[in-house]
Amino acid sequence: MLLSTVLLFLFSRAAANVPPPTNVMLSCLNLHVAVTWEYSEQGPQTRFIVQIEGSEGEPYERETPDHQYDLSDYIWASEERYMDFHYVTVTAVEGGNQSEPVSSKTFSFNDLKTVKIKCKLNFPPVDVDEEDSGATVSFRNPLHYYSQLKHAVKTAATSFEFTVSSGVEDFDSVCTANQKNCKHDISFPEGVEKCVNLTGMLYDRLHVSKMLFNKTRVCVTPLTELPAIAFAIMLFLLLVLISVIIFLICKAKAWTMKLPSLPQSLEDFKTVKNHRDWEYDPVSGLDYSLLTVVPAEACKNLSVSSEDGDSLTENSCCPSGGELEGYEDVAEDSAETLSIDLEGVEEMERSLYDCPHNLQVDMGDGDMVTGYSERERQS
Repeated sequence: MLLSTVLLFLFSRAAANVPPPTNVMLSCLNLHVAVTWEYSEQGPQTRFIVQIEGSEGEPYERETPDHQYDLSDYIWASEERYMDFHYVTVTAVEGGNQSEPVSSKTFSFNDLKTVKIKCKLNFPPVDVDEEDSGATVSFRNPLHYYSQLKHAVKTAATSFEFTVSSGVEDFDSVCTANQKNCKHDISFPEGVEKCVNLTGMLYDRLHVSKMLFNKTRVCVTPLTELPAIAFAIMLFLLLVLISVIIFLICKAKAWTMKLPSLPQSLEDFKTVKNHRDWEYDPVSGLDYSLLTVVPAEACKNLSVSSEDGDSLTENSCCPSGGELEGYEDVAEDSAETLSIDLEGVEEMERSLYDCPHNLQVDMGDGDMVTGYSERERQS
């Protein structure tokens, strides 16, 4: 008895040296369950022991240096846990000493449990589609929408029951664990707002425990016309898209289109021009004079006299023979015609063509001009 009193006294003194946490709060927002607390004398070695206790099973204990702890994994591990009620205790530890434990409020997802905090889940997204005869309310089955529930529930006996209220009439429906989607058809009376209120509860396999869902309100979404500016933007984008498509089609057609063939005359010219044996003499812009080389015997100095007694001298170098008859003298400022007697001139050998004869004509006073003569053709 004395020993027990001493130990209790020592424990009380040690606990008095470590202050306990304050404001231990538990929160359950949809699937997320957590406990938080405050501590004013946090030291480098200060840690906290978090213990979860319930009506079933052994206490669950973890240690953390933080001022919060996530309980979600523990709660959603099985159907028995999220249908059970729980509370949490937090104890501060400093070295080998501990503070007094501080407890949170009791909580549970089971609506049939007597607890301080009743946790609920949110409805999955709900659609209300209006039809000619009424409307259809549909949503994903919570047992399939929430992966935590799908993992915790191991039997098809679990069911989800929900109520759809139009404000005038209530409609009850059941969705089993095998159904992926839940839906119900309703009708709206004339003159009432086309909205529905939904409530639901998830029953366990024995149908003795139920988890509540938050009430939600959903209205029929009316079909509204697009604003004028939105319509203009869509029309502009459509025109741009059509223009781009037409451009790409024309571009592709231009790549694949065969060019028209050249006219036959140009094709023949192109063929001849590219022929290797094609030869042609370019036309030169230079003037050339024909030079004929003849033997010295063919060149003679001819001296003739005109009727007036003027002497004429001819330097003749012709490649062919023949009689020279009738020379015509052309001067710069005179049109005088001279008759030249070329009798006795030795006949020269003829050629296939005639050559010009240069005549030096004495015009008097020592003025010499160059004249030209033309041989009379023989018949």
